[in-house]
Amino acid sequence: MKTSPTPAGRPLWLFASLWSLRQYPSRAREWSWARKLAAIRAAGFDGVFSPPIPAIAERGTLRYLAVTSLGVKSDCAAPFAAARALGAVAMDVQLGDYDTPCAAAVRVARRVRAAARAHALPFAIETHRDTFTETPEATLALARGYRRATGETLPLCLDHSHFSVVRHLPPTELWPRLREPAALLRAATQFHLRPFNGHHCQLPALTASGRRTPEYRDWLVYAAALLEHERARPTAAPLLVVAELGHAAPAYRLGCFPDTWRDAVAVAADLRRLWRKTL
Repeated sequence: MKTSPTPAGRPLWLFASLWSLRQYPSRAREWSWARKLAAIRAAGFDGVFSPPIPAIAERGTLRYLAVTSLGVKSDCAAPFAAARALGAVAMDVQLGDYDTPCAAAVRVARRVRAAARAHALPFAIETHRDTFTETPEATLALARGYRRATGETLPLCLDHSHFSVVRHLPPTELWPRLREPAALLRAATQFHLRPFNGHHCQLPALTASGRRTPEYRDWLVYAAALLEHERARPTAAPLLVVAELGHAAPAYRLGCFPDTWRDAVAVAADLRRLWRKTL
């Protein structure tokens, strides 16, 4: 008799974003692809997060989580084919623009679904500013339109930093408010986790001396609650999490931030610790 998967068997797969190492440590002294990938492996990440680029083929044992942006006129098949050829485990899609009509966004999502099926590559639509899903309301509208059109749940990649900034949430309200709407949380198959609050999509995790910043400690309360929620879900499917701290182009890192890559490594270590704590 087949038994249902137990939450205890669910693995956490942590991905480092190549964005954390873009123009790192500076534009003039940027590391080579080989050095970046070696640093990601040495830091204990399970994989790398990036658009489909040739350098990904040199990642060695790291898993690969792909990302692309697709609009009304985009060729949806090409990025899926490229990611599949590079051995991606899934695709993250930033869909449309803030002013894309909902009906058009649903049509793009259906084309994404067709491309994903044609290339046997799971996908998730990311919540992100300056895309169709920059607010919870728009994301819900897309999900409902997709369900009406396909009869299926739209897979989501939740980046709560953008919703938090839209709502200007105080630290004590991060998890209580971001766990809603529950339908979006239930649909999530991927998460982007970087320190944020109600006013900034990225905060420094560590001070120059290596101590956790007060704002990061507030964010860790949210992260712990989110991981506890995900641990309790009755599935053995891997939880895909990108510790997505941006360095440059676009510069989410401000000049006063000590070190983006050190922060990314620290965030990943804390997320893994919190995941194990929920066992």
